[in-house]
Amino acid sequence: MVTSNNKFISGFRKFVFFQYLKIYVFLVYTKRLILGEFNIRVYFIFIKRALLFLSKVTVNKVVKTRGVYKIHIYFPAFPTKAFFIALDKFLLLKEDKIKPYPTSVLLSMTKACNYKCRHCYQKKDILKDIPINKLINLTKQIQDLKISFINIEGGEPLLKFDRLMDMLKSIDGRSEVWVNTTGFSLTEEKAKKMKEAEVFGIMASLHHWDRKKHDDFVGEKGAYDIALNALKIFSKAGISTAINCTGTQELIQEDGFENIMEIAKNNKVAIVQLIHEKPAGAWISKKDTLNKEYVKKLYDIHLKYNTSSKYKDYPAVSSQVFESSENNFGCTAGGIERFYVNANGDVQACEFVNLSFGNINEEPFIDIYNRMRKTFNKPRTKWICCIEHEKIQNALKKSTPISKKESNRIFQNFDLGKETGLYKKMKLYD
Repeated sequence: MVTSNNKFISGFRKFVFFQYLKIYVFLVYTKRLILGEFNIRVYFIFIKRALLFLSKVTVNKVVKTRGVYKIHIYFPAFPTKAFFIALDKFLLLKEDKIKPYPTSVLLSMTKACNYKCRHCYQKKDILKDIPINKLINLTKQIQDLKISFINIEGGEPLLKFDRLMDMLKSIDGRSEVWVNTTGFSLTEEKAKKMKEAEVFGIMASLHHWDRKKHDDFVGEKGAYDIALNALKIFSKAGISTAINCTGTQELIQEDGFENIMEIAKNNKVAIVQLIHEKPAGAWISKKDTLNKEYVKKLYDIHLKYNTSSKYKDYPAVSSQVFESSENNFGCTAGGIERFYVNANGDVQACEFVNLSFGNINEEPFIDIYNRMRKTFNKPRTKWICCIEHEKIQNALKKSTPISKKESNRIFQNFDLGKETGLYKKMKLYD
């Protein structure tokens, strides 16, 4: 077994790294220009867009993991094949089936789960898992559309391990693959098989530093120890590890996230994703998720752990509040940079927006995707999951997501906000 070791690059070394990355990218695309893959005008527009994108990720701590470099949690590692497929979206090539195509997708492969998480956005999803052949066909279509980051979740994927492996075997090197897990039912043999299936990394759920509070939050006794054991097993297998932490207002007010980071550091974690409270699923009626003091703390945590020399040996932090802020990427749901497909085949703008644009059991995926993009035609500044959830709650009857027809009606009254400044400068969605 090969242990997954990480190196964290910050300060002046990070500055040097990004200069190297820019030169590398410049040389790769200059060669492609010379070979006639695109004209000089496309080339210079691409360079401008690539530099604008990189300007937003240089604040992040760079993580060298598995011999390559992660500059953003949902962007493939440099200099892999998937990295350059993701970067190619800035070219808008004639042969692209979708222009511009998204970078990542979150796929729920099963609802099977024995946890009872308080915040579960799938809590009210009740329909059956889609047949495995349709799931495999979907992943192939996703790769053909040049989506280069595939994040697989459940429920708990490990509970349907054969289904997970069938899915993993259908994905090739055009996409970087991560799996979200609680760690429940994990064995060293399962981790080994996942590594052989070229899983790049896993994101383990850990929502509190206190053992009892975490177990209570997810509704499963022993869940805390299961999560930490999973980090060790995956790391030993040579799979990169991350932690998904829901930064509740209680946790942040208690400065409990610092303890999460100590756990992450001690367990050789590469990245910690700090997730903002979302009023969806079981939390659909949750209030005050946009509390200014709370949001600012989540924003500042991203800067603290990624830029302060005091934390140079700690994992990188990806705070959703920082990444989705108006000054950065904004909300990129709806197929701009990301979208979600739930376990029963409903295509959603985001896992935290319980509305369906259609189901792949009933119509072709590409038709559903194109319909979604007509609504989400540009990256926007407002987080609709937090500002429009009451409209979803009022329309909710028995289960989520709300039907395609009803969802379309609800979307007509959504305020998506203005276009994010970054993408406006890129002129990528004009």
